[in-house]
Amino acid sequence: MKDKGNLIKYSGPVTYETIDGFLASLKESAGFNTLSKVTRKRIYAILVECLENIVKHSVDVRSGSNKFKNYISVNDTEGWIIISAGNPVYSERAKELEVMLELLNELDQETLISLCRDKINGKTIPDKNSAGLGFITMRLRSGNRINYSFSSIDENKSFFNLQIKVNKHIMKKLFIEPTASSPEVMLDPEKNLFTISGESRPPDVAAFYGEIIAWFEEYSTHLLSSIQGEKPVIINLDFVYFNSASAKYILDLCKMIAAARMKGAEIIINWHYESDDTDMFEAGKEISKIAKMPFEFTKN
Repeated sequence: MKDKGNLIKYSGPVTYETIDGFLASLKESAGFNTLSKVTRKRIYAILVECLENIVKHSVDVRSGSNKFKNYISVNDTEGWIIISAGNPVYSERAKELEVMLELLNELDQETLISLCRDKINGKTIPDKNSAGLGFITMRLRSGNRINYSFSSIDENKSFFNLQIKVNKHIMKKLFIEPTASSPEVMLDPEKNLFTISGESRPPDVAAFYGEIIAWFEEYSTHLLSSIQGEKPVIINLDFVYFNSASAKYILDLCKMIAAARMKGAEIIINWHYESDDTDMFEAGKEISKIAKMPFEFTKN
């Protein structure tokens, strides 16, 4: 990977008083401000958790060597932001961290979200080997595994190295569980597969579709600024019913997709309908015509 430079690089004491300085330096970095807003927010959140982890868990090492000093760096490489951190910890803590991180690295996105929600609401039982909220946040924000290692300092202490990668071009999945009045939403950029299915008459239709449209707007930027994979983007719209308020937002979404397609993105919209539901078929034809986006029509 081509190295484009360090956004932050520091080794030495870290305190709550100095955290503000680190974060200010990051915000003022020219390289940081060239990144997308979503990527900047992810990096910022992960850096905060890394710094606070050092403050809370770092232990003193009486050594003249720079080898065991706290350190933090944010490095911009080709397609990735690499966040690295390290600090000395007690060996007992190192064992707890290893169990915790192995657990987190095996969990999928939905389980992590549920675990994070339970932690925030105080529903989980405190346990020394349970996953900490800070590390859950790092894992969720990055969308990648947390790489780590330990090196022995002495019989009581180890040095904890942590590295997290944030992809500058691939966005995280958006998943919205279905309800009696709102559809299931699964937007998965890793698979280039997107599905909105079910009944659409949410109480706050602007808020519901606002989140989806904002996600697609950001995704379109990434899609057009990066090399698209071999597979086209597949979008499945499979509505049982949608009310007139939803229709406006579905049309707005399709117009956004059509604009990305006009700029070169390879996108296919599959409009699903029951074989005897001529109304849904005609609704799809009308939206396709107004949005100027060809649909593939699929009978369920």
